[in-house]
Amino acid sequence: MLAWGVGRFSSLLGWVDMFLRLLRAFGRRRDGSVSVVSAMMLPILITMVGMVAEYGNGLLQKVEDQRVADAAAFAAATAYNANPANSLTSAVDQAAAVNGLPSSDIAAALVASPSGDGNNAIRVTVTTSQSLLLSKIMSNTRSSLSITATSYAELKGGAPGCIIALNAAGTGVTLSGGTSITAAACAVASDATVTSSCGTTITTIAVDYNTSLSECTTPNSIAPPTGKSLTLTKSAVSDPLAGNSTVSSLVARLATGSISGSATSTGVKGIVSPTITAPPTGLDVAFKNNTASLPAGCTDVWNSGTATHTVTCTGNGPFNFGAITERGGENIYISATGAAPVFNFSGLLNFSSNSMAFGPGTYNMGAGLDNSSGGGSMYFSAGTYNIAAGNFSCDSSNSFSICNVGTSMTFGVTPPSGVPTGVSSIVTAGAVTMTTGGGIFNSGGYTMTLGTGSTNSFELGKATNGDSFAQGGGATTVFGDATGSGDVFVAAGNIDVNNGGGSCLTVSAATEHDINGYFSSAGGTTMGSGIYTIYDYFALGPNNGGDVTCGGTLLGLYAYNVSMVVGGATTTTNSDSFYMGAGYSKVTLVAPTSGTSANMAVIGPQSGSAGAALTEGASDADVSGAFYFPTEAVSLNGGSSMGSIGSSQCLMVIGSQVTVAQGAALGTTCTGVGTSAGSSVVLVQ
Repeated sequence: MLAWGVGRFSSLLGWVDMFLRLLRAFGRRRDGSVSVVSAMMLPILITMVGMVAEYGNGLLQKVEDQRVADAAAFAAATAYNANPANSLTSAVDQAAAVNGLPSSDIAAALVASPSGDGNNAIRVTVTTSQSLLLSKIMSNTRSSLSITATSYAELKGGAPGCIIALNAAGTGVTLSGGTSITAAACAVASDATVTSSCGTTITTIAVDYNTSLSECTTPNSIAPPTGKSLTLTKSAVSDPLAGNSTVSSLVARLATGSISGSATSTGVKGIVSPTITAPPTGLDVAFKNNTASLPAGCTDVWNSGTATHTVTCTGNGPFNFGAITERGGENIYISATGAAPVFNFSGLLNFSSNSMAFGPGTYNMGAGLDNSSGGGSMYFSAGTYNIAAGNFSCDSSNSFSICNVGTSMTFGVTPPSGVPTGVSSIVTAGAVTMTTGGGIFNSGGYTMTLGTGSTNSFELGKATNGDSFAQGGGATTVFGDATGSGDVFVAAGNIDVNNGGGSCLTVSAATEHDINGYFSSAGGTTMGSGIYTIYDYFALGPNNGGDVTCGGTLLGLYAYNVSMVVGGATTTTNSDSFYMGAGYSKVTLVAPTSGTSANMAVIGPQSGSAGAALTEGASDADVSGAFYFPTEAVSLNGGSSMGSIGSSQCLMVIGSQVTVAQGAALGTTCTGVGTSAGSSVVLVQ
């Protein structure tokens, strides 16, 4: 707006013209008063001319600022339309730099359009300052002139899509049976049809469809939110994430990515069980209510009053044990005096003792660790554990490395208060580096903790049943975080809590979680932050289970700053690569907002038909980020629901087709990604 500048400039020109006419009149006189008057008026005239010149320059600067504001508003609005995640500040700062303005002189904001038509607009304000010199003669308190220009670029027509069906030959976006889609700030788009039968509702500001639109008209089942308008556009719909480099790199890890660890592989599909080097044959030790015979360098002190064996080995060893057996009802404590001792066990460690504790060190176990006789608690210090697959029966398999059917088994955890003095005196808390040739099993009702702190590392083989980790009903397992340099979380097989209804599982935070199998849970699951690349499928409650109280909080799934990539090599019985079933109403899955997987919640298979399903009462799933199944169907039914948590987060659902049926609901507060066919940018002020 330039009216203020034109008005002031015209007024100043009028004053100058008046003074010039007075001077000409005095110039025609010949008396002495002319010189006096001329001398008096000359400074005033100089000041007025200065004001004309400086305010004229201000008017020119105003025109230039308005040009910059218009260009910046249009550029920022265009960038926002393409992807609302684009920074308005970045767009206008670039416009300022091109025009030689500092970023401090320009500002942008998303506001309601001044046109009053219900659309949003990008408002850009440019504020500059011009120094005053001659004009200061009239006013020595004002040294500069502030110049402001404002522009509004309205986001007209369509809106970015956030519920998108891509298959032109599919059923598109379909609602039936008392269902709803709420997308108050983005478009619902289909490259086929959009169908909203009577009893269903779509609340949105835009609908894009390529073949047909079908809605109930008594009343209209498709309507805008209050105070907004609805745009209907018939046109082809494209995939906004097609060719996205982030998606490509995440999916590539399934088959061609470099997987680090002792058993390096090309792609998650190539992960195999680590090979555990067999330790040297050692001396079999039997603890039988008396002093036991031990390997060289180790001594046993027997306390009949407390039924305790205290084994102390001098130095760092290595100390070569064979198999360990005991009568039962005893306490056995083994430690060494060296700073970095090595313990080798060539035979099976099989216990039914009251308690057993191991001091810090490196432990090489050639035949596995079995606490399947219903023994007491086992405590292992911080250290390195290389445990081969055993040949004992555990969870209907004979190749688990660790089998816990005792009260508890902990690694690298401070013993709780009340344990015998012998336990607390030798067990140290801290990080655990664990490599297993077979799987790990924690039986129902028992607890297992693997490491504390943030620098643990896990490479898990698999048992003959395909499980790298399995858990029974009512059990609790915690894997310590693996976020240190070189730490990994690698599994050659399944993370299987499918028979663990009522159980609680916490998985490490790690940069990458590479799982050559499926991840299935019937209990409460906390997924530590990071990327989960799962070769098969992810499922909550495919057969049974549901929310569980874990640590005093009702939990189905909590996955914050998590991205999942599911390959769909094998699927659930319903042919899904992502599944959430009955009993799950406490689900939070929030994608990272920065880093290599920013804004990606779940990336499904990029070919085939292994889709995503929420069914049978799986309700209130709070999901933020892209939920991307470009060649597979996404379906919600049976009263299930999925939506984003709040305005600061965003759910974008992309599938070959999107079906919402049988009382289900799908909602997002997202402003979308990608541009709908009808979107445009218009300068309105």
